Amino acid sequence: MYKFLAILAFLPLLFSSNVSAADLSAALNPDLYSAEEHIIYGPSAFITQNGSNNTSYIYQASVSNGNFANIIQNGANNYANVLQSGELNFFTLNQLGNDNLAVASQTGISNSINLSQNLNGNQFNGSQVGNNNIFNVTQNGNSLVTMSAIGNGNVFNANMPSGTNYQMNVVGDNVKASTTGQR
Repeated sequence: MYKFLAILAFLPLLFSSNVSAADLSAALNPDLYSAEEHIIYGPSAFITQNGSNNTSYIYQASVSNGNFANIIQNGANNYANVLQSGELNFFTLNQLGNDNLAVASQTGISNSINLSQNLNGNQFNGSQVGNNNIFNVTQNGNSLVTMSAIGNGNVFNANMPSGTNYQMNVVGDNVKASTTGQR
């Protein structure tokens, strides 16, 4: 409840001054695991890019309650594409390094993707259809992750410290998948 009130207290600042994506990211506590805890009315999107040849696209559509997307890219030749439709979907991406690619799609209610791609040559392709699905992915160089969830209440964690290639697909409800290393 206190986290929700802190976000509500931060919103007037957002609309009354120039607040950066980093400021908003700092206000949203990173230990929150579901989009339900990031209620922002109306779609909100923030892009911060440093370096050269970085490209980002965000498309969000919702009926009444907002979707949130935050992309931060540092380095060169990074690409991010986010499509969110439905309600209360949350996406955050931090790409550090060069030649990283992230493509994400969320359809449904209260889905969340928290993606961090560090170093160079990471690729992420994630799609969630349903409600209350969560992806938490950290990649550290030359990793490839393809994830797909169709259903409700699915949770994926992929920490790829030296990973090379992963693919996780699920059709159903309440599947918990986790991985760490190379495959």
